[in-house]
Amino acid sequence: MAIVALEAAPRTDTGKGVARKLRAGGRVPGVYYGRGEDSIALTVALKDLHSVLDSADGSNVIVDLKLQAGAPRT
Repeated sequence: MAIVALEAAPRTDTGKGVARKLRAGGRVPGVYYGRGEDSIALTVALKDLHSVLDSADGSNVIVDLKLQAGAPRT
């Protein structure tokens, strides 16, 4: 089992139009959910996500999500 770091940036805008613009710009929208925590809307770079998925080699991967400064966290 591999542990891979992935950089994420918080986002304030949500919705279909915003998500399409992010994807067109090479970013992937996502949401972080945690038990007993508020959800956080975020984006990751498409090439970074591809590298995480390619490193899996068909096995399980633990993703160490690194949120950039300014991400609300409770």
